[in-house]
Amino acid sequence: MSVTLVHTGVSHTRLEYSIWEALNQAWPRSSTIARFGTGFSPDRIVDVEQADLIISTSLEAAASIQCQSHQLHMCYLEPQSSNQTPINQQLVNSLTDIEFVVPTKTLQNLNRDRFTSFVKSPVDTDFFCSGFEKRSPFLLLVVDGQWSAEEQLAVDACKELKQSLSIAGIADDQLPAQLHREPLVEIIGPVDDLKLREQYRLCSAVICPRDVDFDQSAIEAQSCGTPVVIYSNCEAANSVVCFEQNGLGSGIYFENKTIESLTSAIQELHLRPQRCQSVIGWCCAAQFSYQQFQLSFNKAIAKEIAYRVKSSQSQIQKQDQQDHGPSGERAAA
Repeated sequence: MSVTLVHTGVSHTRLEYSIWEALNQAWPRSSTIARFGTGFSPDRIVDVEQADLIISTSLEAAASIQCQSHQLHMCYLEPQSSNQTPINQQLVNSLTDIEFVVPTKTLQNLNRDRFTSFVKSPVDTDFFCSGFEKRSPFLLLVVDGQWSAEEQLAVDACKELKQSLSIAGIADDQLPAQLHREPLVEIIGPVDDLKLREQYRLCSAVICPRDVDFDQSAIEAQSCGTPVVIYSNCEAANSVVCFEQNGLGSGIYFENKTIESLTSAIQELHLRPQRCQSVIGWCCAAQFSYQQFQLSFNKAIAKEIAYRVKSSQSQIQKQDQQDHGPSGERAAA
């Protein structure tokens, strides 16, 4: 089977890179069109004539492809974060020949008629794993995008608790000026995966304050055996087992976007650290491994092929009934 991967590099997030890497690992001999930062113009037509299977990684990439009836086109949509524009529903409705594969239940529920396949986002859980470093008392905040009030909430909560906080993933010039004057705040800046893994292994917990469908830092932290403090009223919280609700877990929820709620959760974690167990975090993270992503994506492909075969058989049967109907009536007459 000939496979072509089509990518536009739209969001420039770490997750976008993870999706692209997982797809390339799943189909290492595939041909690829357009790498990061290139993008497509609306007038550009992508040549996929030789492909049996086409996998695109954004609506923009999908819209640039014209495929034949014998080709299967799957489009995997990146989870939407608070820093991204809403999904273009009009464009989705216009791409009638494409089977969409979505990474979150929230996206799937936007359009149940079109978003029929669900595959969790891939995270490199083989790389993000536990080490032997001795943990330090600081908390970690990973920012993949623009600074927001939710990240500021984490800073304010740590100030209230007089707790050290390290901020990774965002450049100095994208942060509020006053942060540079906070004695308990360490600004690490943009980091590679090696440095980020080191921070996961050293910190006492990772704060995930964003109201998002998917939080990559929550998965990576759990894969490193690190507790997670996460906002409860979002889909991303489902990836964390809350020890307050279950006795044991991989982290703790905070219910409201207030300093009081977040500080209370952090204090509870510090009081009962034994209730956060690394093995539970590893199990939570394993659901998002590259291997699991590849298995689930193949199931989505098989599901679409089975649907096409069934639809084709139904059409043939319907055509046979139409063809034999009049002749049968004539024979009876």
